Amino acid sequence: MSEAENRPAGDSARERAAEPLTTTSGAVAAVPSDSARFTASGRILETPDTSTRRRKRRRIQALSMLPSMLTMGNGVCGISAIIEMFKGYVQLGMPEQGHALWHFNLAAILIGAGMVFDGLDGKVARLTNTSGKFGAELDSLCDAITFGLAPAMLLWVFGQSLYEVSEYASRGLWAAGVIYASCALLRLARFNAETEPDDDHMTFSGMPSPGAACGIVSIFLALSWFAESFGWMREGWAQLLLAVLVPVLGTVIGLLMVTRIRYVHLINRLFNRRQSFRSLIFVLLALALLAFFDKYWKLIIPACVLIYTASGPAYLGYRFLRGRGVLGRRMQLAERQKQRREREAKQERLASRGAAQQGTA
Repeated sequence: MSEAENRPAGDSARERAAEPLTTTSGAVAAVPSDSARFTASGRILETPDTSTRRRKRRRIQALSMLPSMLTMGNGVCGISAIIEMFKGYVQLGMPEQGHALWHFNLAAILIGAGMVFDGLDGKVARLTNTSGKFGAELDSLCDAITFGLAPAMLLWVFGQSLYEVSEYASRGLWAAGVIYASCALLRLARFNAETEPDDDHMTFSGMPSPGAACGIVSIFLALSWFAESFGWMREGWAQLLLAVLVPVLGTVIGLLMVTRIRYVHLINRLFNRRQSFRSLIFVLLALALLAFFDKYWKLIIPACVLIYTASGPAYLGYRFLRGRGVLGRRMQLAERQKQRREREAKQERLASRGAAQQGTA
């Protein structure tokens, strides 16, 4: 028996596969690499490099779906909150209005859940490097529902149940809801038009729409707690005060979204790498405070939101006051130097990103 006959079938198949292949037209076909895997008959399965690339591509596609799923969770929470408000509005005409308040509470919780989804989708998109234009547009549409339409409807529907609605009070609620929803849409459109891809997102120009929605929910929580705890909320003077106060507060919160007042991005400020341990302590203290005063959580949350809402105008007033006198000029010089350093750092980031792209190309 010859040496060729003693060789296994797989070895001869590999030799045949390693030889140059010619087609019927005489062209030389591609020769498979040494790392190619074969069957017993000599068929080439695939190279390990190709399989690794395919697994990596599937993993990237799976990760790219996660931010969009979180964004859709935000939209689903907003739609569900609107449905619950419709259910509560139907219950207002019935003798027992406790069910209506239950539906309103559920709607407020759903808006809060939408804030959680909205805070997670951007973080996950940046961590997985799957940010894109589609995700940004989807996020704006879901924010318009959850933080624009749903709080406006909560403002109008809850006002109907809070006090005796006359013709002028109903018009005031309608006007406040329309102004708030319109300002939310304008704020989201301006954010998309003015935000650059390399923005650090540490501050907002105008009150962010999730914070404004939290302000409307806080009005609902605080006033519902007072209505449940005190009987004087049903007296004539209190009803007249609420008929003026609720639309005015809703309108002011809506207008804060379209101003140029600077607001801090709380999530990015608290949960960055430099302040991770400090942020953990802050979150634990906040949870301990809520657990200790669990009966007054409907007042603690509005108090925190009120502090955040007032922080923008307070900082604006501080900058106005410090801009006068010798101290003010020194502050302005320090502010200009800080802005120049930020511009230089931004240019360096753009240059390094361009060099990295050229290196990968």
